[in-house]
Amino acid sequence: MSKKNSVLSRLMPTPQSEPEAQRSPSQFPNLVAEDRHEGGKPMIHIADSPLEAAEQLAGPVASLAASPSRDHQANNQLAPAKRKEWGINRAAGSALGKLSEAFAVENELKAVKDQMETGQTIVELDPQVLEGSFIQDRMESSDEAITELAEQIKEKGQLVPILVRPHPTVPDRYQIAYGHRRVKAAERLGIKVRATVRKMTDEELIIAQGQENNARLDLTFIEKARFVVALESRGFKRKVIREALSVNEGDLSSLIAVGSRIPLDIIEAIGPAPGIGRPRWRTLMDLFEDATCVKRGRQILAEDDVRALNSDARFRTLVDRLQKKERPKPQSWEDPHGRRLVNIVFSETKCTLQIDQRPEPEFASFLMSKLTDIYREFEAQKSK
Repeated sequence: MSKKNSVLSRLMPTPQSEPEAQRSPSQFPNLVAEDRHEGGKPMIHIADSPLEAAEQLAGPVASLAASPSRDHQANNQLAPAKRKEWGINRAAGSALGKLSEAFAVENELKAVKDQMETGQTIVELDPQVLEGSFIQDRMESSDEAITELAEQIKEKGQLVPILVRPHPTVPDRYQIAYGHRRVKAAERLGIKVRATVRKMTDEELIIAQGQENNARLDLTFIEKARFVVALESRGFKRKVIREALSVNEGDLSSLIAVGSRIPLDIIEAIGPAPGIGRPRWRTLMDLFEDATCVKRGRQILAEDDVRALNSDARFRTLVDRLQKKERPKPQSWEDPHGRRLVNIVFSETKCTLQIDQRPEPEFASFLMSKLTDIYREFEAQKSK
């Protein structure tokens, strides 16, 4: 027997119990065949070393493939026992071919995965497997804006893919770097999202997130300020923050000052204010040096008529009213008969009581006589 036939004759499938015996080699893409004897019979064993098995089998398999016609003639001349042995060898060769095919499929899948993780491939993802960035840069988009974007995608398709990374802690999920509004629009349409998948660190993600929105001129001044303060609070270095927003140190300092000295709840109540730039936000920041203005600001923004305004108008109304010395609304006191006897006017430094003497001409004099007793009662209440 030739050396080639001697090597191949040692290879044959290993008998296995169900269901293992029904599995094809392609179901074990990470495993290969190696020679093994068991009970005196040559058998194929599934091993963990593709390199070792390849080295053992590459030569004989290549030699076999190089001379098919001669082997065919030799097979016809073999005795029945030898033909049976040769049939086993051919079965082993078929098994090796399936293993080789499995290796090729695995390599192709690995290549596709590598392309996806380096951002070279665009895929379609279900919005349900996507999560937002760990830091929000944009304030919540209006329902009208999402509806408009959904109509554009429905008409023209999603022209620009979003950027995501494999979720750092949750398997089979992805985290969005940019494209949050496109995801909401696609979800509203009930379609998948075209996405580029790329492995990214936290720093790489926020740099990509900031630069994309900065390039689109989408973020307003206060959205940038809010984004910067959130990044700094999470420990990101200023160098990374500057790179994310493409700003110099002076601009970054201004963003941090405004974003940190204006209370976050007031920023949220005003909204993105796309028409309001840095100078006017700094004006509001200076007004809030007075703690009473902060309190008044919250009261103003809570009024229904102010809340009904758009974001720019809310900002202008707030600043205008804070800059003016608002005359407080007068209050009044009525007696048990429903007659308004006293009008009370408060200012920053005094309180004025105006008593109408027409219903009760003597009430003012009576009140004056009781002021000492009233004040003593007041002091007693304070000391409790």
